[in-house]
Amino acid sequence: MFDFSLKDSIGRKITELKNTLLQYSKQEIRDPLISLLKWTAFGLIGLIFIIAGLGHICLGILRLLQSEVSTFESSLSFLPYFIIFVFLALIAALSYRSIRSR
Repeated sequence: MFDFSLKDSIGRKITELKNTLLQYSKQEIRDPLISLLKWTAFGLIGLIFIIAGLGHICLGILRLLQSEVSTFESSLSFLPYFIIFVFLALIAALSYRSIRSR
């Protein structure tokens, strides 16, 4: 008496539409977000290593200036700290310039 094939056809179309929308959302939202998080994690790990290395280098240079150079022993004892500060400011300026040029 009633034709149920029309109802099955609509249900199948809705299911196909739902599956298509899920696949599209995974492709256009989830995959780029995972890729972005991966690159961000790599960047943060690199940043940690760069900061640790730069800190060790500056500490070594400061220790070298304080112990080996006799000029900085009396009234000029602040000068090694100033030299390291200028060195770090120069590295920060060069990094900023490099980032801005891209």
